[in-house]
Amino acid sequence: MKKALVLAGGGTKGIYQVGAIEALKEIGEDDWSIITGTSVGALNAAMLVQGDFDRMVDMYEHLQADQIVNGFVPNPEDMTITNFIRERERFIPSLKAWIKDRGVDIRPFKENMASYYVPERFFASDIDFGCITAEAKGHGGVYVTKEMMKEHGLEWLIASASAYPAFPMTNIDGTDYIDGGYFDNFPIDFALRLGAEKVIAIDLESTPAHPNFIGRENIVYIKPHKDLFSFLDFDKVKMNQARRCGYLDVMKKFGILYGERYAFSPFHRPAFFDEWYRSVMMLETRVALAGNLSEQLNSRQVITDRLKSQLHVDHLHPRQYLYGMLDALMDACSLEEVKVYTYEEARNRILAAFSEALNEDYFVPSLNVVDIASYLTSLDTFGIIAKLIHCHFYPDHMAGFENVILTVAPFEYALSELAAFMMKELAWE
Repeated sequence: MKKALVLAGGGTKGIYQVGAIEALKEIGEDDWSIITGTSVGALNAAMLVQGDFDRMVDMYEHLQADQIVNGFVPNPEDMTITNFIRERERFIPSLKAWIKDRGVDIRPFKENMASYYVPERFFASDIDFGCITAEAKGHGGVYVTKEMMKEHGLEWLIASASAYPAFPMTNIDGTDYIDGGYFDNFPIDFALRLGAEKVIAIDLESTPAHPNFIGRENIVYIKPHKDLFSFLDFDKVKMNQARRCGYLDVMKKFGILYGERYAFSPFHRPAFFDEWYRSVMMLETRVALAGNLSEQLNSRQVITDRLKSQLHVDHLHPRQYLYGMLDALMDACSLEEVKVYTYEEARNRILAAFSEALNEDYFVPSLNVVDIASYLTSLDTFGIIAKLIHCHFYPDHMAGFENVILTVAPFEYALSELAAFMMKELAWE
């Protein structure tokens, strides 16, 4: 069976793919016969074809801005009127040169590409290759094959990563080309065209580039569960976290670890799971009935819809309800993402964060039905969950407001129910 690896584009976010590939190698899923990529994914792909994974790791570990551009780096986060006014002396000369040259000076990038792309090893490899670039005029896609790389190979790699207008266009034989992301930033289709029968695809965005490929037989779709950073962000802490997330996401995808956004060592379902899962189904009915108070709640499965959107899936398995809810609780408690938790550790840290909510005198204001909705929306997610946990144990503090709460904060209500189940579980141990 021909197995393909597909690598999305995304600048310095490409380090996420380093972590993912480390995990794939560790579990023996690195027997690729085809590798395709776009932009930085094309460079990563070429280095893997060459057998230069160690050099790829070293490249990211020592990556600096001056290895990509000379001078001005047009980071989208900098492109605000406030920054232009406050730092105009720094911006204006570089911006004028940027406009004049139709892009920044990327000679360092080209020089580094020339050092990392080694034609002798590339063509000696049995692994097939493909990358995407786009014509500057009309943005039509160009499927660059390994055969085409025999002429202008380095130029095709540079063209695939020519993130215009931040980077200048690349001219090959009189035609201007720009970043392949203008056509297809995640060339799964190209891998299939090259004969792939199984695909491992590593996206670099939390919102999938090709959701139509998620859940397909023989396609393993791996992506970060939250946005990483700007494509020209060289912050080492962020990059190392992204690398770790890539590793953990692969381990979860292949069942070595459990979870969705957060990673867990394998664990049995909690003893309360079946009862809790039924309660979620019943809660959705209560939310739907309470929603008659508001035309905004048209769905009959608000909790399920929220989790499906959060996880980018069309169907939820029972365990995904638990993983998705744990993700949301751990996020509300600001728990660290780049570590592996036991279920008990995660549970105990969540409950410790909400422990004050169990005090009988925990502040829950006496408000009328009209004001309770405004009060809840004034709180952050953690604050809403904490108030609702308190009300689970002191139901008289919620008397008369349940329909309003189910309408205004149905998902937070569901999270508070899970926390209440976990608190009871801990008390039984």
